[in-house]
Amino acid sequence: MKRTLTNHMEHAHVCELVRQHGQNPAAYLVLEDDKLLYFGQSVVGVVAYGVVGKTVVVCGDPICAPGDFVRLLSEFRQFYTSNFHHCVFLGTTDVFLEHYTQLGYHHVKYGDEARIQLSSYQLAGGKMARMRADVNHANNAGVSTQEYKPHTHRDPEIERGMQFVSEQWLEGKGSSQLIFTIGSVGLDNPMERRYFYATDAAGQMVAFHVFTPFARGYTADITHRVPNAPGGVTEKLNFDAFMAFRAEGIEWVSLGIAPLANTLRDSDPHDVNAKLLNLVYEKCNGIYGFKSLCLAKSRYGPTLWAPGHLVFSTRHLTPRIAYAIVKIQTPGSVRGLLRRKK
Repeated sequence: MKRTLTNHMEHAHVCELVRQHGQNPAAYLVLEDDKLLYFGQSVVGVVAYGVVGKTVVVCGDPICAPGDFVRLLSEFRQFYTSNFHHCVFLGTTDVFLEHYTQLGYHHVKYGDEARIQLSSYQLAGGKMARMRADVNHANNAGVSTQEYKPHTHRDPEIERGMQFVSEQWLEGKGSSQLIFTIGSVGLDNPMERRYFYATDAAGQMVAFHVFTPFARGYTADITHRVPNAPGGVTEKLNFDAFMAFRAEGIEWVSLGIAPLANTLRDSDPHDVNAKLLNLVYEKCNGIYGFKSLCLAKSRYGPTLWAPGHLVFSTRHLTPRIAYAIVKIQTPGSVRGLLRRKK
């Protein structure tokens, strides 16, 4: 257990685990400095987690070979139960749900994650009309995009532009950057991140996106833009990045999860946890904008919506666990999460 990866060999080991077994689009976040790491003792694997009071919060799924999952999860459970009270896994996929249940955990659908299969992705067709119009609007406004590769050459001017965009984005958002379930820009140690930025007709940087890898492709992790950016800049920046990935033979891109979307779909109609999350989705939309975020992702015409789940050690979601979920993502201000707009 340690807060950061302390040497090159350790970093390379975890990166290889992510490449081979990081089926969860959030897997790359294991490399961020805001995580504690549990390394398997009898199997090769890693669990990225944090602690709020007596509650352990895990980011995504444990990362290991599928055949080792139960053993790694059993080890981790023995570790945290000797030190803490409860545990919750944020944003798990449905790949290992049976294994969680086998070990006594409960789960509830937390939202839908938008995934795009790049080999067949195009702007043509009726369902892509809004996306196509947004990209065309940005093109007509003179927006252009480029990939920045700090791994091979650092450019102070580009990085100053990215810093300015982030400052403007945070100011317009009115809250601090979400952590734990969102990565960092990480220019001082770019690792395997991919950076794409957009400039307006005058050559001023107005937006940038950061993509992180997982076993099946890339995840759109950070999407920052200035408040007065030309319309469609986000869509154009994403689309151009998608096309660059497709040219490299990359198969999938994840746009991340739409929190609380369709929590009652495929759930037991009597599930108290699902009903509670759906109530938050319906009644608190004016605070967070759950529905607008889901709509924004749907405009990309996702190939599929993959369910995301909360997995927890208690029978029902408790106020203590709910508080830990919010607090670990916004340690300076619980209110910040409610005001956040990605």
